[in-house]
Amino acid sequence: MKIMDLILSIIFLTGMAITIYFIFKEKVEPDEYNGKYNSLDEICRSFRTTINEIINMDLDALNLNKKDLENRRKLKRSLSNAIRKCSQGDMNAKIIVLARAKHTILNIMKVNQDNIDDIIPFNKKEKLTAKDKFEIMLYLQKLKRNQRMFQGICEATKLDRLYKDSDGYYYCITEENIHEAYDHNIHSLSFDDKLNILAQRIYEETYGLSVVDMLIMEDISLDSVSAGVSGMTNNSFRYTEDEILMDQPRRASTHDSIWVVYQGKPIHLKFLSFDSPATMSRICKNLAEHGRMGHLTSAEGGIRTHLADGSRVTVFRPNNALQWAFFVRKFANTASFELKDLITDQGSRYPIELIKWAIHGCVNLFFSGDQNSGKTTYTRAAVREIDKRQPIRTLEADFELYLNNAYSGKNILATRPSERLPFPKLIELLKSSEAHTILFGETASLEHAKHLINLLLAGTKRIITTGHWPTSDDLLSYFVHSLGGYDNGSSTNIQSMVARLIHLDIHCVKDNDGHRHIDRITEIIPYDSDERAPNGEQGVIGQLGEISHYLKQLARKKTYYTRDIIIYKDGRYRMINPISDGLAQIILHNLPPDMRQGFLEFNTVIEGGVVEAR
Repeated sequence: MKIMDLILSIIFLTGMAITIYFIFKEKVEPDEYNGKYNSLDEICRSFRTTINEIINMDLDALNLNKKDLENRRKLKRSLSNAIRKCSQGDMNAKIIVLARAKHTILNIMKVNQDNIDDIIPFNKKEKLTAKDKFEIMLYLQKLKRNQRMFQGICEATKLDRLYKDSDGYYYCITEENIHEAYDHNIHSLSFDDKLNILAQRIYEETYGLSVVDMLIMEDISLDSVSAGVSGMTNNSFRYTEDEILMDQPRRASTHDSIWVVYQGKPIHLKFLSFDSPATMSRICKNLAEHGRMGHLTSAEGGIRTHLADGSRVTVFRPNNALQWAFFVRKFANTASFELKDLITDQGSRYPIELIKWAIHGCVNLFFSGDQNSGKTTYTRAAVREIDKRQPIRTLEADFELYLNNAYSGKNILATRPSERLPFPKLIELLKSSEAHTILFGETASLEHAKHLINLLLAGTKRIITTGHWPTSDDLLSYFVHSLGGYDNGSSTNIQSMVARLIHLDIHCVKDNDGHRHIDRITEIIPYDSDERAPNGEQGVIGQLGEISHYLKQLARKKTYYTRDIIIYKDGRYRMINPISDGLAQIILHNLPPDMRQGFLEFNTVIEGGVVEAR
């Protein structure tokens, strides 16, 4: 009897152990999917479910030992943080989520070489969508370790070509363009390649940045990526009825709108779409999250922030805009450029050498021009010419220059103000930071202009900044206005002071075809307050000449005049005037003795200017 009781007890305990094992096994690992995936949407939903089960798992219910429990908690935290950060420019977070996607595809969803083509028809190119083909081409560029993926595709297939219709010129890439580009390239994909492409698609449609994920996160050849800026803002019955009656294709909506700026060209990617307003809203909210708590609310309406990789992000949402829209300005693609890489037209040696002499001579430089005209790019390239012995400090409203990444061997500190450390206090700190050169970022407001003048008056050796002034007179007037110069009787004195602080205006331009160049380099030259009449004839005629001279001085409306040193005309740079004697003396004073003769030779201009580019 006792033996039978023992046997029954063993059988009971074994059954209980097996039952408990399978109960806990369900909590540790999600059920394997034994069915067949008929679409990418199904596999994305399954992946979301898997991730949610891992993140929401109650680890205490697993009765693990202390070491295993702590390891699982670390893995859970790591995955949870990666899910939150992967769409905010954090490549490390993206790699973690991509690895989990690949693991899930192989080990839980049991995708293999026999069934992967059922999800994305890699082996039947006629069934591949334009989006499929574009992402395959991006992956093939990435496989070559080419971070300039979009550039690699354009160079091979000329997708960035210019078009013209009855409305004018434009750049766009259509589905037909992508199909043609794909057909002109040889594509041989291994199972691992297909797996990586599938993992990327699953990732971007669940936790990434949808169809623009690789363009924003990994491609460094693009100047910017934007969306929500073209197409219809609603899909009213009236438009739908008109389209049906006239047998017209569906009009694109704002969530179908994706644009990139490549080498200065605004290109409409007509073959890409976010497919739904909900996806567009998700991407905009994720882009706006880095460095802040919570989503962008309708009360805020819009925000300017940055991603983890330094890209500047501007997001708009209803009700302050008709639709969701975002603009991502990328800066990684110009990190290692030199002036000779950016200024390439005939006669380029003149603006390049003038900027170099101005840098070596500690001249205050103001890069002006419209948005996306290359001001920040030229500024970053000009920093290469600053002596390594001269400490550089940057003061920016938002970090954009990232000079430490480009010039790790230079003495550089990047700063920006905050609510508790505003501009005035930050400037006081910078005065104690051994700063030789200060890069002020963008002078985007009158308040910024006032702070910049404060830095110049404090004896900063050299200031470089950017702004949107169309002319040199507008540039100077802007700074005079920031000091209240037009609101009182001392405007003349303020204008005179500002004219002595602003040396060179380097005006940047971007043509409609995307070509960037420096339109002019202009010197602001203050009139000498002790200016005397030139020695002329004696007697009555001489006295009349002196009186005429002083009357002209009294009649002047400005305390300065401008002189174009270099101009851009007919695709060629020309040096038409020398630098003034006053500014030349400043440059010579700051140049080492062995460089002074070279500057004097450069600053010699024949009558009528340098006509032929050399």
